[in-house]
Formats: sequence, C-alpha cells, structure tokens
Amino acid sequence: MRVAEVMTHHLLAVWLQRWRSSALLRRLGALTSATALAQAIQLANFVVLAKLYTLAEVGIYSVFAAIVGTLAPVALLGYEMLIPAVADDDLAPCLKALLLLVLPMAAALCLLAALLSYDHAAAVGPWVAGAMIQRLAEMFNVRGNRFRWIGVARLAPPLTMAVLLAAFAWCGVQDVDRLIAWQAGLTLVLGVCYAVLTLPRALLSAPHTLARLRATLRKLANAPMYLMPSNLLNLAAYNVPVLVIGEWFGPELAAQYAYVLRFGFGPVGLVGGTLYQVFYGLLAEAVRTGNEAIFRQFVRARRHVALVALAAALGMALVYPVGFRYVLGQEWMTAGWIAMVFSPFFAAMLYLTPLSVSLNVFSKQQYELKTQLHYFAISVLSFGLAIVTGNAWVGFVLFSALGCLRYALLLRDINEVLVDHKVTGHDPDPRT
Repeated sequence: MRVAEVMTHHLLAVWLQRWRSSALLRRLGALTSATALAQAIQLANFVVLAKLYTLAEVGIYSVFAAIVGTLAPVALLGYEMLIPAVADDDLAPCLKALLLLVLPMAAALCLLAALLSYDHAAAVGPWVAGAMIQRLAEMFNVRGNRFRWIGVARLAPPLTMAVLLAAFAWCGVQDVDRLIAWQAGLTLVLGVCYAVLTLPRALLSAPHTLARLRATLRKLANAPMYLMPSNLLNLAAYNVPVLVIGEWFGPELAAQYAYVLRFGFGPVGLVGGTLYQVFYGLLAEAVRTGNEAIFRQFVRARRHVALVALAAALGMALVYPVGFRYVLGQEWMTAGWIAMVFSPFFAAMLYLTPLSVSLNVFSKQQYELKTQLHYFAISVLSFGLAIVTGNAWVGFVLFSALGCLRYALLLRDINEVLVDHKVTGHDPDPRT
C-alpha cells in the first residue's frame, strides 16, 4: 500500500510539473473549464425548453436557431478567422474594417429574411449583429491568448438564456415567439458589451483611410474566397436539414434532429472547439516565431484527441438513447436513436476539428473549401433521398456514413499539409 501511495504522489507531481511547463496544457485548462460549464448550462437550457414548450414549439425555435446559426458565423465573410495570424501592422485596420461591416451585413440579412416572409425576420438582424461582434472580439482574444476572456464569452450566452427561461417560467409566459425576440435583443447587448470590454480603444482609434482598410482586406483575400464559403457550406450541411425536415416531415421531427445536433455537439464543442482555438493560438505563434517545440506538442496532442473521440462515440451511442427517453420524455425517444446513428460521425468530427486549424495557419483554406463542398453535397444527397423515399431515416443513416468518409478524406489532406510544412515526418523525437 505504501509503495502505491508513493507511486501515486510521484505521478501526480510529474503531471503537475508537465502542466506548469506546457503552454498548451495551461491554456487548455483555463478554456476547457469555462467551456465545460457553458456546455452544461446550454444543455440544461434545452432540457428546460423541452419541458416548458411543446415539441412543435421547440421545432419552431430550432428552425430559427438553424437560420441564425447558419448566417451569423459567416456574416463577417470569414475575415475574423484570420485575426490570430494577421501581421501586427494590419491588425488595427482589419478590426476597424470588420466592425464597419457589422451593421450593413446584419441589416441585409434581416431584409432578406423579411423578403422571404419569414415570421421572425425582425429577430434575425439583432441576433446576427450581436454574434458577429462577439465573434470578432473573441478571435482578437485568441490572438492574444487571453483565454479567460474567451471563457467569459462562452459563459455569457447560455447564462443569459437560462435567466430568460427562468423569467418566462416565473411569469408564466408560454409564447415561443417572445422568447425568440427577447433572446435576439440580449444577444446584441452581450456582443456589444464583450467588444467594449476586450477590444482596445487605442487600437481602434488610430487613424486609417478607407483605402488602407480596403488594402488590408485585400491582403486577407483567402477569407471570402475560401473560409466564408467553406464555413457556410459546413453550417448549411447541418442546419438546412432542420429546415427540410420541418417542411417535409413536420416540426416535431425537426426538433428531434436539432436536439441530436445540440447534444452531439456538446462533447465536440467542449473538446474539439476548445482545442481548435488553443491550437490556433499556439500554431500561429510557432509560425511567427519558428518555435519547433510547439510543433512537437501539437503532434503529440493529436494522439490523445483520437482516444477522447473514440470514448465520446461509445458514450453517445450507449447513453444518449437512454438519456433522451428518461430526461426529456417518451416522445423524445426518436432523438435517442438518431444520436446512436450519428455517434461515429460526431467522433470523427471531434478528432478532425482541432487538426483542421493547420489549414488556416498554413494558408491552405482551399482544402477546407473542397471538403465542405463534399459535406454539403452529402447533406443534399442524403436528405434529398429522404424526401424522395418519404423516409427521414434514409437521410440520417446516409448523412452519418458518408460524413465519416468525408472526414477521412480531410485527414488525408491535413496530413499532407503537415508533412509539406515539416511539422510531421521529420522530427527524430520518437514521442512525435
């Protein structure tokens, strides 16, 4: 027993020493704790939402969330994704130009929704504007490795939604349209507050001509050419099926599918999304400074991410069917079976999400655009066949199976980029 205690203390001391000496682990710990709490609050919010509203009303909310969830992340044309790697001299004009884009882009999307006679068009603009501003400020904080502020940004939206749901329940409000309108307004307020607290006024107040702003955006042409279309295709591949299912198979099934995405993206967002931002900051720093040690940390870490992805797939396949049945109710059992079908797909996504950061760092966004074209085509094919056959399960099965194949092709491209830039395939260290 004494020997076991000594070994345990020794292993703990070694682990703590590695934690203190590893920039990757320190940053990952700071962001993961906030992200985990945010994910837990968000998933609890969706459980409460399912308890307060009918399945059809949850479907209405899910359709709105699918629309703004597709539009908001691409409204800045992908420029914000390049902020961590942009040159120091171009940072201020880049931020200023993107802030000037917020109002016209949000107004244009709101007008488009109105022209399409969407019932919640008025809520689209505020939601998109708030999400755009927060995303811009968040990527600035990624550049500076200010992960505590990123954690604040992760926690604020789910906490606000929790307070809003509690207020609606306390007041006995059972109107999902009012919930959507209130949440859109609060999203705008949160985005503005986050930007005011984190974006440096001195940087934004520096004088720049419109010609300078345009020249800066032209330098970042990979964003609208590759990143924005790639991100749009990726989001549409997930969210357009919510709209299709709602139209062809009813809002109830749309709600079930949307909840599978919400609860499936839980571990993916916690691990994959967190690692993506941490790896982005580290790899961008390594490229700017030529730090080979950071490259070796990245290579070693991806093996551990693979093990986490496998564990997540097994957990989702076993736990989610039971969880949907006993937490949300018998009427949500369909979502449990859909989650089981999607579990290998979510595992592949979790593994590839952090690795794909190398495509941005090494300016190989064309690979990501190619794979997102494949992904969107898979979505159209899968749910197109579901409509033709009149069976939504055809779409679910095909989407998961072909999605895994798509991620395998993306992994091949990522490995080629890492070898070409000598991140892998050249280090004599056997641990890499």
